[in-house]
Amino acid sequence: MQKIAAIFALMGAAAADVISVPLTHQPKTLSEFHRAWGRRAERAKLFAPEDGIPSVSLLDTEDAEYYGEVLIGTPAQKFLVIYDTGSSNLWVPNKACGNCKKAGGKYDSGKSTTFNKNGQGFMLQYGTGNCRGFLSNDNVQIGPLTIDNFTFGEVTTEAQDVFGQAPFDGILGMGVPGAAVDKVPMPMDMLVKQGKIQNNVFAFYLASGGKSGSTLTLGGTDPKYQDGDFSYVKLSVEGKLLPYWLIKGTDIKIGGVSTGACGRGIIGCPMVVDTGTSVLAGPPNAMQPILTKIGNVSADCSNVNSLPVITFTFGSESFDLDQEFYVLRVAAENGKTECQLGIQGVNAGVPIWILGDPFLRKYYTVWDKDQSRIGFAKAKQPADTEDMLVV
Repeated sequence: MQKIAAIFALMGAAAADVISVPLTHQPKTLSEFHRAWGRRAERAKLFAPEDGIPSVSLLDTEDAEYYGEVLIGTPAQKFLVIYDTGSSNLWVPNKACGNCKKAGGKYDSGKSTTFNKNGQGFMLQYGTGNCRGFLSNDNVQIGPLTIDNFTFGEVTTEAQDVFGQAPFDGILGMGVPGAAVDKVPMPMDMLVKQGKIQNNVFAFYLASGGKSGSTLTLGGTDPKYQDGDFSYVKLSVEGKLLPYWLIKGTDIKIGGVSTGACGRGIIGCPMVVDTGTSVLAGPPNAMQPILTKIGNVSADCSNVNSLPVITFTFGSESFDLDQEFYVLRVAAENGKTECQLGIQGVNAGVPIWILGDPFLRKYYTVWDKDQSRIGFAKAKQPADTEDMLVV
């Protein structure tokens, strides 16, 4: 019996294959949807300064809709965070944060036996506001996996207009290393380096229709979330200049007809695959013909079924997006549901597009740093997954 116990202990100490982290989906109300629409247009002006390189996180904290837990310290202190592929730092509020919201978690280093002082100051820019604080080191637990002595930010001041009413405590960035402020290590990189997982690969399953079951998988993919095989797209060379998970779109079709939005040059449509944006977005000039061909969406949802299919092409791979995904059903304050188009033209200074949640809800998506690629497989929808138990 002791030998058997020892074998299981060794198995537990080995690098895990695939780990699941449950996520919570909090859809927007109609008024929140309209506020987010206006903010995207304003904050996009900050994405590209004079040298053409974005200086702020892609994340709009009030636009994100999917959250999960992270534990910090020993004993563990619990925080609700955005797992965001558009930024690359982990931060949570410090216990002495003067203007952080009263509810929610606040990190207290004095209560952790694994805390190590760092003290370097940091500042993160989010849209029209920022958060400031200092770096610390402690054990960080994501699901059942612990990153030992991980570097994260303790926020002492945050912009009220950005974070004041946010339904989360902090942010855990899953973006590329180039987007990390102060060049701190990436969570996935450290999980691999410390032998906690074998592969620098993670995937998001985003449930549709407000259903439960949204999940982040670390170390690989879980076949129970996919309906068919993955198709992979190599990361774009533009990603060396722009600090995002970028792939190159070569065409966008409406109803099977090319819009010419991606042109015929080698640049195409650089697309950021981003979990922190609740719509599809692109340059206004290129987006307008697309919006014209789609047509108006009736607020009462009466014409949704007649709207065309959008097809995104990346080289030899094409992915259809049906109206049930790019039209968002939003709860109004009067209790009724209204339909809104989840596609927006945004001037980001550089001609980038954003494949946000409407696309990621249809396709179970994997970010594979090991092989510099992103993969898409048709996701099983809530009717197929409602009996699944995530542990």
